[in-house]
Amino acid sequence: MGLSEPWIPSSLSFIWNLITGAGISFESYVIIGNVFIPLTLLFWLIGFTNLVYPEKTNVIRTIYIIVGLAFEVVFLSLLIVNPSLIGVFSAESVMVHIDIEYKTFLLGYLLFVVLTILITGIIFGRKSLKTSDPEIKLKGIFLLGAPIIWSVGALLDTAIPLNIITLPLTRILLALSAFLYYLAFIMPPRIKKMLLK
Repeated sequence: MGLSEPWIPSSLSFIWNLITGAGISFESYVIIGNVFIPLTLLFWLIGFTNLVYPEKTNVIRTIYIIVGLAFEVVFLSLLIVNPSLIGVFSAESVMVHIDIEYKTFLLGYLLFVVLTILITGIIFGRKSLKTSDPEIKLKGIFLLGAPIIWSVGALLDTAIPLNIITLPLTRILLALSAFLYYLAFIMPPRIKKMLLK
């Protein structure tokens, strides 16, 4: 759920626009879409290190807490002092506020988050594939694919102009990655039974 946070304000703004005729404010958009990302990343890394590198949990957690706090301080400071340094609504959505163009600071942090999820997800998935347990190995396949597809979707979402073709494409990739994460962590018994035949 936390990995979908950057796209939540776009959906909320679209719904709000249908109700009121205008999208949500810039401040609301960037806060909803970004303020909890460091916490989500920290929870992911705690789970990852507990399972893969338990002896390094405290070190990695401390590093990411420091980075997360630094991000929050700079992010909230810029939001108060000069919001344009965070980003601006794209020209195509200046009225409905469903797409935003982030500036260097936020793009840099989001790239850091994407790379962290991608690298740790691949390590997690590969480790799962090495087990002799068929169920864990199956989950490892989904866990290996989920962060790769999510990272591609996230990077495309920020790197290319979103239009009637590219917008559905990126959203389909993100939805597919969410489904793969679901199968990796909470696989329904019926699907498990079908795939392990």
